[in-house]
Amino acid sequence: MRYLYLTLIFLVFSACSQADTASTPVNSDPITITLNVKNSTDSDMRCHKTYGVDKSDVWVEIAAGASAALTSNTHSPSGTVYTCYPVAPKNIPQPNPSDGNFQMSYGYWDGAPHVTCDNDCNKGYPTDKIHYQGNNWKYILKWKSPEDVVNNSVEFLTGAL
Repeated sequence: MRYLYLTLIFLVFSACSQADTASTPVNSDPITITLNVKNSTDSDMRCHKTYGVDKSDVWVEIAAGASAALTSNTHSPSGTVYTCYPVAPKNIPQPNPSDGNFQMSYGYWDGAPHVTCDNDCNKGYPTDKIHYQGNNWKYILKWKSPEDVVNNSVEFLTGAL
């Protein structure tokens, strides 16, 4: 009888041990927001995502002439904010400011992503619309779709103000 109990205990521990080592697949939420960014300027540009794919506080480097997809799989109403920092053109000897600020804010509710504040609302600068005294350059945006479309593409260019 004692042998039977010891065998049963051994089998239970063996089964538990095997179950503990079996891997359980972890799924990621699907991507909800994509902004394709083309850097058609003469300098590299950095972009920040407050929430990317399964990770917060993500930086993306986009080389001059290159493109990158800024993606997020947030399902939070507070969503994510994409901020890019275009650099002044190299042909401006004393650029003011040295870099600009572009920002798009997104949220997620009712089963869909939404633009909560586009670059105009966020007052991105320097642009034709938003610039300050002494600024001598601007960035120009070429959107594939209107600025308030969630999954979109934008091209960055720079020039004199």
